[in-house]
Amino acid sequence: MRRKQPVPRPGLTDGSPTWTSTFPDRPRSADPTLRFTAQIQVTWHRDDSLGSPVSRHAAARLIRDVVDAAAAECDVLRPDAAEQDIAATVHACLPLTGEGVVVTDARIRISVDDPTRNAALTAERLQQDFQRRAIQLQHEYELDELARRQVQAREAFLRNEILANPASARLYALLESSADHWPRLAGTQPGTDLRDLVREIQQWQPGRRWVTVAQLLHEFLENLSAEGRRELLTLLIDAVQAFGADETAQRLASLASEAQ
Repeated sequence: MRRKQPVPRPGLTDGSPTWTSTFPDRPRSADPTLRFTAQIQVTWHRDDSLGSPVSRHAAARLIRDVVDAAAAECDVLRPDAAEQDIAATVHACLPLTGEGVVVTDARIRISVDDPTRNAALTAERLQQDFQRRAIQLQHEYELDELARRQVQAREAFLRNEILANPASARLYALLESSADHWPRLAGTQPGTDLRDLVREIQQWQPGRRWVTVAQLLHEFLENLSAEGRRELLTLLIDAVQAFGADETAQRLASLASEAQ
């Protein structure tokens, strides 16, 4: 659409005739890649305080700067609201003086063509998808962080509480082995004899003879070389067989072969 020539209007303002200019424009929206379609009508007269010649485009340039600034704050998906906000901003600036003219009134019609609207809707959907994905990733990160903290807490619990005490270790092993049959807030498996359970746990208490022997053997084994440990295991297998525990000897022999 071609810019219309200024049209004189009846009446005088400060002794100067009033003119009306109408022109189209495409001001940028809040998304600089998307533009409004604007039809702007501006009413103006010469500034009598200046004697210099006046460009017929001066009033359009003055009002366009105000429209551009206001449109840059508006959403193309809300053209009616944009028109209202732009008009309010423009009227708040009137009268607007510059370049030898005085702008006394302006009317702005704002619309959005279909390609621009479709592009805005597509951009909005992409942004929503991105935000949903960002929230999902944050949630997954928080779950991963929680899992890491749980693993660290479990490791510390096993190291400081369970493995430090043979009786606690044995009790923990019993509980873990039947965890699928236990209620969430604990409780024994159906058919469990509590007296047998207590008796077995007491056998693992620190200071019991066999626990002390096991600790001494553990310390002794730590000071042996790998070859020395294999020789000791061979001697242990022979000793177990001598006592008639063939099944235990076979299990020890299997462990010895796995270690090689």
